[in-house]
Parts: sequence; structure tokens; C-alpha cells
Amino acid sequence: MAFLELDGTPRELGPETSIGSGSQAAWRVPSKDLAAKHFSVHVNGDGSGKVVPASAQHIVILNGEPVPVSGAAVKGGDIISAGTAHFIFLKKESDKRPELPEPAGAAFLVDAQNRRAYPLNRRVVQIGREIGCNIVLKDTSVSRFHADIRAEGGQHVIYSMGSGGTKVGEESVKHPRMLREGDVIRVGRASFTFTRDKVPTGMKVVDLEEHADESFARRETVVYQKAITGSHDTFKIRRGPGPMVVGAVVVILGVVAWLAAR
Repeated sequence: MAFLELDGTPRELGPETSIGSGSQAAWRVPSKDLAAKHFSVHVNGDGSGKVVPASAQHIVILNGEPVPVSGAAVKGGDIISAGTAHFIFLKKESDKRPELPEPAGAAFLVDAQNRRAYPLNRRVVQIGREIGCNIVLKDTSVSRFHADIRAEGGQHVIYSMGSGGTKVGEESVKHPRMLREGDVIRVGRASFTFTRDKVPTGMKVVDLEEHADESFARRETVVYQKAITGSHDTFKIRRGPGPMVVGAVVVILGVVAWLAAR
């Protein structure tokens, strides 16, 4: 027998209990920013257990460390964090409860090149070319919605959303990844350092609402086509016909058809 406690209320676990916000979870937990089926807890006969994320896309934190998709062993008093929830694993309902982690302090993405620091003070901070993002990058290699930094399990987690790819250090972010102090995030030509330390002197802390003009983010998409010649390579810009051109063609064809019918 083992228990999982949330907000002071313990719940007895079966051999395998799935937890999430949706109807497919055995224990449905709303309003905690969990996926429909976020993780499961497997309990052994001796009361020990194992926590297993539903997939590599579901972040679960065990005592401050990310749980691999293959799962991790849990023992009495361990804290399992997911979304905004902190669960306590108990071998017996009478076990002593540990202190839950304090809310995470301020965190920043520091752009040393431009002497700017962006506060991660929201549930989700979006990075991309689109003016609606919290951090807007004027870089044609950056997707409109390129990456998200999300607060999960008392930590900050990066999600790569754009087709251009996102890196932490030299590693591509293929699955959600928990950020650690000093991690360098590379998005297009920009790089940011994740830190919970005090912002260095001389850095401007940028309000995430301060956006530049939106003309860059909403510019027409240009498709580049490489043409091979006998001597060298050239590049041509191909644009689709605008609506005025299409309309004019339709009118001309209509007039020709009317004259032919006379």
C-alpha cells in the first residue's frame, strides 16, 4: 500500500495509477496545468514505487531533477512535481511529510550582446519573429513562434516550436528540456543565458510587453529557389501573383469570351 498526497489530501494508489487532467487519467487533477494523462505511478508489493512520464513531451520533476521517459524509482517522502502541482509519495499514510519546495525565485534570459535581460515571470514566455511573442527576434531564420519557456514543476522548461530548431549549448532541443543555471539557448543568430542570479550591472531588464514595430514579423514570406547554370549558381526570388494581378487576368478573359460570343 502506498499513497500520493496533493494539497494535504492523501490518495491510496493501486498497482498502477495514471495522473492527469483528462478523463483518461485514473486520478483526474484539474487546474494544475497537467496534460490529459501526464504521468503514472507504479507501486510494488513492498510499498516502493516508480514514476513514469506519459511521454518524452511530458515533464515530471522528482526532487528537483527531471524524470527520464523510462521512469525513476520513488521512495517515501519523495516529491513529484508536474505542472503547478507538488505530490508527496508516502509508503504509509502516517509517514512524515517533507517541506514542499519554495516557489522559484526570479529567472532571466540574458542577452549579453545587446545588454538586455528578459524576466521569465509568466507561465509561458514565447520567443519568435511574430509580434505577439514575448521576446521578438528580427531574424529571418527564426520562426514566427520559435520556442517556449514554460514554468513547470517549480523549474523552467524549454520547448522548441519552430522549424528552424533551437539549441541549448550545442545540443538540439528535440524534446522539452529543463533549464539549468548558465545554460546558453541559441535561437537563430541570438543567444540567451538562463540564470536565477542577479542581473549583471549594465543590463536593461526589458518589459516583455515592449515590442518593436510589427512590420518585420508580418512581412511577406519569400521563397528562394536555386537555379543551376553552366558557370555558377544564382538565386531567384519567386513570389506568388498578388490578388490584383489575378483579378485583372479574370476580367481580361471575361472580355475576350464576351467578344468571341458576339
